Amino acid sequence: MDILSWLNDILLHISSWMKGYLNQIVLSMVATFLVIYGNNILLFVKQQIGSLKLFLRITLFVAFCAFGFSFITSIAAPFVSSWLAQANAALLPFIIVFAYYLLGYLAQRKGML
Repeated sequence: MDILSWLNDILLHISSWMKGYLNQIVLSMVATFLVIYGNNILLFVKQQIGSLKLFLRITLFVAFCAFGFSFITSIAAPFVSSWLAQANAALLPFIIVFAYYLLGYLAQRKGML
């Protein structure tokens, strides 16, 4: 067995392990993305409801925080998960690591790191 087939076997083993946890991996990615850009989303919502009465403004804000972010997560996570499930098995570990590094870079640009 040469080194390339050994590395390929390791990558395929890691990929099969990751596919079992793909939903949880993607959920953490979506949650991290919402942590990074959640403030921008909330500022947009505040601008849209800023002229309403106080009680209605508070109600809509709480409703969006409770249900809006849940809705975004429930839509985005299965979409990204199905997209990653179709990725080449040998490339999946690299794609996932790259995605986390991209999220870290985005957090750095927002001044969170």
